[in-house]
Amino acid sequence: MNIPHTVISTTPAQPVMPGVQRFVLCGAALALGILGLHFGKALLIPLALAALLAFALDPAVNWLQRRRLPRGLAVGLVMTFAMTGLLGAAAVATVQVGELGQELPTHRQNIQKKLRELRPALTPSGTTREVTRLMDMVAREVETTTRAFEPPGTAAPKVQQVAVETRSGSARTIDLVMTVGVQLATVALVLILAVIMLLQRAELRDRLLRLLGGDTPRMAAALTESGRRVSRYLTAQLMVNLGYGLPMALGLWCIGVPGAWLWGGLATVLRFVPYLGPALGAVFPLVLAFAVDPGWSMVLWTLGLIATLELVSNNVVEPLAYGGSTGVSPLAVLLSAAFWALLWGPVGLVLATPLTVCLVVMGRHLAPLRFLDVLFSSAPPRQAVSAPSYTPR
Repeated sequence: MNIPHTVISTTPAQPVMPGVQRFVLCGAALALGILGLHFGKALLIPLALAALLAFALDPAVNWLQRRRLPRGLAVGLVMTFAMTGLLGAAAVATVQVGELGQELPTHRQNIQKKLRELRPALTPSGTTREVTRLMDMVAREVETTTRAFEPPGTAAPKVQQVAVETRSGSARTIDLVMTVGVQLATVALVLILAVIMLLQRAELRDRLLRLLGGDTPRMAAALTESGRRVSRYLTAQLMVNLGYGLPMALGLWCIGVPGAWLWGGLATVLRFVPYLGPALGAVFPLVLAFAVDPGWSMVLWTLGLIATLELVSNNVVEPLAYGGSTGVSPLAVLLSAAFWALLWGPVGLVLATPLTVCLVVMGRHLAPLRFLDVLFSSAPPRQAVSAPSYTPR
C-alpha cells in the first residue's frame, strides 16, 4: 500500500516589491521633511535668509580677497558697506514718509471729488439691478421652500452672546514693543549668521561634506556649483531690480508724484518677492497719483510708466540678465513659489528660486536625487538624464 507523501514547499514567500517599498519610504520621508520645515520655520527661516545674504555678498568678499585683503577684513568692509547702504535707504524712506504724512490730508477734498465722479460708473445699470433683484427673489423662495420641509420641532439655533473685553492702551503698547523687539532680534540673528557663514565658508563647507558623506568629490562639485549659480542669480536679480527701480523713481519724479524715490526704492525691494511684489510696488504710486492730481493725467502717465517698465523688464531685461543662470524651468519656479509660500509665507517666495536651484544642482551630481534634475531643470529630459558626471582633477 503506497502512502502518499505530502509535499512541503520550501519556496520562500514573495516579498513586497522593492519599488513599492521605495515609494512608501520616499513618501514617508517627504512627509516628515515637510512637517519639519513647517514646524521648524522659526529657526530655519533666519538660517535660510542668512545663507541667502551670504551667497549674495560672497562675490564681493572674493573680489576683495583677490586684491590681497584678508578674508576677515573683506567681510567687515562688505558688511559695513551693505549696512550703510541699507541704513541710508531707510533714512531717506523715513523722511519721505513723514513728508507724505503731512501732505496727504491736504488732498482729502480731491479724493472725495474723484470718488463722486466715479460713483455713477460704479452704480449698476437698470438691467444689472433687475437681474440682482431676480436673483434675490429666487434665493428667498428657495429658502422658504427649504424651511417648509423641516420638521416642526426644529428651532433656529440660539445665538450666544460673548462679552468682548477691550484691551488697555498699555497692553497694546507692550504687544507692539514685543513684536518690534522680536523682529529686530530676528534681523540681528540673520546678520550674525551671515557674518559667520562668510568668515567660515570653507570650514562650514568641509563640515557639511563630512556630514553628508558618500562621494565627496561629487558632493563638493554640487555645493560649489550651487553656490556659484545662486550667487550669479542673486547678482542678476539685484541688477534687474535696480534697473527697474531707478527709472521708475526718475519717471515718477518727472511726472510729479510725491515720494518718487520712496516708491522707486520700494519697487526695487518688492521685486525680490516673485509675482506678488511687482503688483504691490505698482499700487502705491497709482493710489498717490489718484489722490494728488485733480484730473486724471497723472494717473494715466503713472500707469503708462509702470506698464512700459514691466514690458521691458519682463520681455527684454530679465531674459538677457538671467539667461541660464538658474537652470530651472519656468514651471518649476512657479510650483516652487507656490510650495514655499504655503510653508513660509512671503519669505518662502523670496527663497523659492534659490532653494530650487540648489535642488536641481544636487540632482545633477548625485544619482539618488537625479529625478530632481529631470523634473525641475530647464534642460531637455534626455540631456538632464545623461548629464555628465563629475570627474575630480
